Amino acid sequence: METPETLLRRVVFEPYRHGPTFTLTTWDCGDTISGGKFRIGYRLSMYEEGKTRTVFEGEDFGCSPMHAIDSDDAVVCLMGFLTLRPGDTDPEYFDDYTAFQLEYADQHAEALSCEVSNRFEEVE
Repeated sequence: METPETLLRRVVFEPYRHGPTFTLTTWDCGDTISGGKFRIGYRLSMYEEGKTRTVFEGEDFGCSPMHAIDSDDAVVCLMGFLTLRPGDTDPEYFDDYTAFQLEYADQHAEALSCEVSNRFEEVE
């Protein structure tokens, strides 16, 4: 659970000139999961028309031992999962998505993925 002591990052993404904004909050769960990956909790929220809604929340992300848990690399990796769209992976991946999550994936995931890439990934 997120507390001031466990908070790692809070990153605001604005993929649109006029449209929803997204906030990714991550926190340290204090242990590891399979393969020695550090377990990170996360919440992706969408703010639109005066309302904030949680798109995804969990404590099941395994950060690579090669990345600091509060690094840009960790954010990019996590957002890679949170911006998947139907067609990006097996259809079964989306079986447990709510109607709101499917709408998000259809309407905003691609723009948000581009915003993450623009902000964090190096172009060689």
